[in-house]
Amino acid sequence: MFWKQEYKFLQPTPIPENLKTIHKGDTLDIPFLRTFQKNTYIHFYNYDCPCSRFNIKEFQAMVRKYDDQIKFIAVLQTEDNDAKAIKKFKKKYDLGIETLLDPKGEIAHTLGVYSTPQAVILKGNTLFYKGNYNKARFCLSKNTRFAELALAALLNNEPSPSFPAIAEIAYGCELPINSTPKKRFYNLF
Repeated sequence: MFWKQEYKFLQPTPIPENLKTIHKGDTLDIPFLRTFQKNTYIHFYNYDCPCSRFNIKEFQAMVRKYDDQIKFIAVLQTEDNDAKAIKKFKKKYDLGIETLLDPKGEIAHTLGVYSTPQAVILKGNTLFYKGNYNKARFCLSKNTRFAELALAALLNNEPSPSFPAIAEIAYGCELPINSTPKKRFYNLF
């Protein structure tokens, strides 16, 4: 079972048939973001996904380092529309950021996200970056910290970096809304 699961996470996440494709530079109409004045960093997280848990320290470090310069939001991917999930996330990670539930995957769909963990960085209402945190599953490769490099570019008023394709090919766990019970063997952790 271990090797089967290990193999699963070495493969790209299956792309759902209904994926909304958005590209860097696309202007997005996202109602819940209209009230924010800052640029926005959206972190997609799923408790049942070991990959989300592997990269949370990298996300926490970015929040601590850049919180005064950008609006951070955590979007919890869960099948439950349960406020307890928000309390659990806030208590466990103590980030002091806005946390939203996305039980039907509506936020993820709007942003073309179909896997966790994923990062979306918006410059106003324009997509600046969407993709992986790192080339390495455990976020150990400092020179391929794609999300952080994109964030630094945004904050330095530089153009969005050109990354290799691996930055945008989703690796991790399917969103609960896109997976079937047979596919969810990662829930064993």
